Amino acid sequence: MLTSITLVIDVITGHVSAESSCQTTDGRYEVSVTGKSINIETTPQIIAFYAYISKDLYPGAGRRLVFDVTKTNQGKGYNSHTGVFTCPQTGIYVFVWVIRMHLSEHSTELMINGSVYGSTYLYAKNSVDGSVSGTVVAHVSKGDTVYVRNNLARAGVGMIASDKDGKSTFSGWILQ
Repeated sequence: MLTSITLVIDVITGHVSAESSCQTTDGRYEVSVTGKSINIETTPQIIAFYAYISKDLYPGAGRRLVFDVTKTNQGKGYNSHTGVFTCPQTGIYVFVWVIRMHLSEHSTELMINGSVYGSTYLYAKNSVDGSVSGTVVAHVSKGDTVYVRNNLARAGVGMIASDKDGKSTFSGWILQ
């Protein structure tokens, strides 16, 4: 009579063990254990997003920038309605944002959980057009939020441009 079977898989080492026990007619239990190593491969989840602003903006101080057109959203972490990336998996991430301006000056900030992790500034008032980019590499935990905003203390002047001649973009991806 078979009373139990237990299967144990150790994902780290690839060791598999199976145990079964049965009761003999004289009331004793017999236990047998077998083990075998197998190669278990796991594929890491790809997390990456890329979005851009579809039209020119005139943001105020502290306003979150919403990159409303999503071209890539592997892992489904980026929300094009709010402009917020919610981290689906803990890891080291790279975030890049590019802000294009026309006869403007603005300072932008990359925010992680409400804290400034990176900032940019461009004074493009005397030239026809200009762009500035920022890059941040950070450890981000599952559920953390990341977004780009106009500087809280510096409202900026003029528009953030995004059109056929160049787009303001926000992207990010996991390294590990």
